[in-house]
Amino acid sequence: MQHIYQEIADTVNQMIPEEWEKFYFYAQISETGGGTYFYYNTPRNSSFYQYNYEIPFDFKINELEFDLGNNMRNIFEKYDQEPWYSFTISLERSGKFTVHYDYTDWFETNYSFGDQKVIWKYKYLGTEPSDREKQKIIKRYLEEYPENPI
Repeated sequence: MQHIYQEIADTVNQMIPEEWEKFYFYAQISETGGGTYFYYNTPRNSSFYQYNYEIPFDFKINELEFDLGNNMRNIFEKYDQEPWYSFTISLERSGKFTVHYDYTDWFETNYSFGDQKVIWKYKYLGTEPSDREKQKIIKRYLEEYPENPI
């Protein structure tokens, strides 16, 4: 596993076009679909997290150069890891690395991918939505899933 984690760290360093402080990656992958996204912050602005889809526009980088979701799926398949529904990786510039695997089948719930993203940002980035509907999503999630699996 140490080799896999080193590959992840190297990939992060190569795909973020500026000095970064913390990196958070979410992947939801199954046979029927899924999605990925990541955020990172910089030492200049540690309270703002840059969203990955903004990178190609801000730094003129081809989106294919940072498709970590497919890379991660290939790595996990290669090493015959137990199937999971989604996972979150956090990596700090200091080298601190954590992985959280979620085995909840979110396709079988009433939460859309967008809802899950609102919940994920709340949990990992500390983003409190100002929109009432998004606040209701978080409240419902915390009531239905007090163990907070995302």
